[in-house]
Amino acid sequence: MTKSQLKQYLLNNRDDKEALKELQSRPQKNVITISANMNAEEQERILKRALSNLKSN
Repeated sequence: MTKSQLKQYLLNNRDDKEALKELQSRPQKNVITISANMNAEEQERILKRALSNLKSN
């Protein structure tokens, strides 16, 4: 099932917890995940790398 099909399915079956878990487990484009446990310098390094990747695309 494609991501679009899964989203449509969830709109019609809002109580299906397994389908929701599946949607949440799929990779998302343009999402940067930064752990709250990282120090500020590491967070800044990750964000700067992400921004430079955006500029080069």
